[in-house]
Amino acid sequence: MTAVEGATVDFTHHYTFPDGEVLHSTAALRFRTETEIRASLHHAGFTIDHLYGGWQREPIGDGDGELLVIARVAG
Repeated sequence: MTAVEGATVDFTHHYTFPDGEVLHSTAALRFRTETEIRASLHHAGFTIDHLYGGWQREPIGDGDGELLVIARVAG
């Protein structure tokens, strides 16, 4: 992790390959609330079919802290 600002976390992965080559990959993750995700998808024209609290389809709050969203284009 290289920085945290609000709901955004910046980080760098370091990969070392068998031939000695080193690769650095940087990325940023933005963590959004359930409300923000629902609003974003609605605004983009999606309908949410299911929203789970983890990869095992647990209820929100009972899973691993991740949200699994199953959505489709509305209409």
